[in-house]
Amino acid sequence: MMMRVLKYFTIVLAVLILAPSLRADSARSRVKKGNALFKNKKYDEALNKYQDALLKNPESPLIHFDVGNALYEKKKYPDALKSYQKALDSKDIAVQEQTYYNIGNCLYKLGKLPESILAYKQALKLNPNDREAKYNLEYVRRKLKENSKKKKQQRQNQSQQQKQKQNQQQNKKQQKKQGQNQKNQPQNKKKDRNQQQQQEQQQARKMKKNEMTKKNAERILNALRNDEKKLQKKRRMKSRGGRVRVAKDW
Repeated sequence: MMMRVLKYFTIVLAVLILAPSLRADSARSRVKKGNALFKNKKYDEALNKYQDALLKNPESPLIHFDVGNALYEKKKYPDALKSYQKALDSKDIAVQEQTYYNIGNCLYKLGKLPESILAYKQALKLNPNDREAKYNLEYVRRKLKENSKKKKQQRQNQSQQQKQKQNQQQNKKQQKKQGQNQKNQPQNKKKDRNQQQQQEQQQARKMKKNEMTKKNAERILNALRNDEKKLQKKRRMKSRGGRVRVAKDW
C-alpha cells in the first residue's frame, strides 16, 4: 500500500487575467511551458519556467503552487513547503484544499507524520469528499501506529540488550575474581603451611620447655630428698655418738 501522489492544476491560471494583459500573457506562456515540461518529468526545466513566471507575477498563489510541486518532485521538501504556504493565500477553496493535501504529502516525506495528519484533516474540512485525502490520512495513521510499535519494540530490545551486557560484564568480573582467587590459592596454601609449621615449632618449643621445667623440678625435688636423707642420717649418727659408755665394776 502506497500513498497517493500530488495534485496538480492543469488549467491555465485564471488569476493571471487580473494582471495587465501583456504581463499576464508572458506569465501564462511560461506556466504553460512549465506544465508541459512537468508532465514529461523534466522538473528542473519546469521549475525554471515557473520561477520565470513568478518574476512576472510574484503574488500568484497558483504559480507558487506549481513551484511547490516541482520542488517536491526534486525532493526539496522544505523549499516545497515554503511555496505551498504562499499558495494558501489563494481565495479559491479548491486551491487551498489541494494545497493542504500536498502539504500533507510533503510533511510525510519529511517524517513529520502527526503534522501530515493535521494537513490531511484540514484538506478534508475544505472538501469532505476528497477520497485521496481520506486514503492518505488512514495510511499515515496506520504508519504512525506501526512506527510506535517498532519504537516500543526497539526500546524493549535495547533494554534487554543492556541487561544482557550488564550480566556479561558481571560474569566477567566474577570470573576474573574467581581466577584471581584460584591464582592466590597456592600462595594461601603456602602461607597456611608456614603458619602451621610455625605453630608446630612453637608447640614443640613449648613442650620442650615444659619437659625441661619438669625435669628441673624433679631434679630439684630429688636433690631436696637427698639432702633430707643426708640430714636425717647425720642426726642419727650424732644421736648415737652423744652417748658415753660407762665402765662397769666387775
